Amino acid sequence: MRALITGITGQDGAYLARLLTDYGYEVFGAYRRGASPRTERLAYLNVSPEMVPFELGEYENVKRTIDHIKPDEIYNLAAQSFVADSFELPTYTCDVNGMGVLRILEAIRGKDIRLYQASTSEMFGNATPRQSETTPFIPRSPYGCGKLLAHSLCRNYRESYGVQVSCGILFNHESPLRGKEFVTQKIAYGVWDEHLRLGNLEAKRDWGHARDYVKAMWLMLQHQPDDFVVATGTAHSVKDFLTAAKQESGTEPVVTIDPKFYRPAEVNHLCGDATKAREILGWEPTTTFRDLVGEMVREAGKCSGYFWDSIDGKLPRIKSVITA
Repeated sequence: MRALITGITGQDGAYLARLLTDYGYEVFGAYRRGASPRTERLAYLNVSPEMVPFELGEYENVKRTIDHIKPDEIYNLAAQSFVADSFELPTYTCDVNGMGVLRILEAIRGKDIRLYQASTSEMFGNATPRQSETTPFIPRSPYGCGKLLAHSLCRNYRESYGVQVSCGILFNHESPLRGKEFVTQKIAYGVWDEHLRLGNLEAKRDWGHARDYVKAMWLMLQHQPDDFVVATGTAHSVKDFLTAAKQESGTEPVVTIDPKFYRPAEVNHLCGDATKAREILGWEPTTTFRDLVGEMVREAGKCSGYFWDSIDGKLPRIKSVITA
């Protein structure tokens, strides 16, 4: 089996590449033409896919690459994925996140290729929790709007042309490989500093582990094409995440609320209902919220120069003075 993963250098791409490699796939990773691929996350997971240049903004490049590789499965994880930036880059965000998917759909129309499209819980906006596949979409950011365009196009191509596309409506998922611009990783690293600047502490999210969620992506392409919510079913506030991180690190940084980190339109409460994924795909999350926070904080602590006392294996006792 051959798989093409766009966005392979990101958190989800790295975990998915590891999973598919373990399953015996020949994995190809797409990166933006003209940019040097950053493979730190792939190296962290000890996986080395064949890398190919790929530009979602150019249809001919998309088509040529797919025709050359001839993948059995495509996992489209590429996107402008930072919600806050989408307010500053709305045109770019909607082109990559929406029209980029249309270019892939056109390139595979009439071909025996299965496509996974990374949809998002941000499409729900402030719809009443718990959100499921039948919940109305009310996006509150250019990011959510662009993703909703892609989601709608996938449904249309599936129904109109028989394209084998499944959309995973994934709720927030994190890991030690998460980018530092995201609030969870900002907290995981920030608890090791004296000061930490955050925005809306009351926003609630349904947080799971990316390692669990990429398994759901693969499962979707082994079943009849459809749309699936992937979530834990439990929401925690940013404040909850901060509290758990401080408990794990044993630190007490000064936290300052900075209005610049608020969004122009806030999404207050996202919590998913993954009943369909559980019943049809047999998928279940395996990592608890506290285990997720603990893993991220411990890894961030190591990167910040801390190590753990061997007596209790948890609380940091001293900052390492060893330098490379």
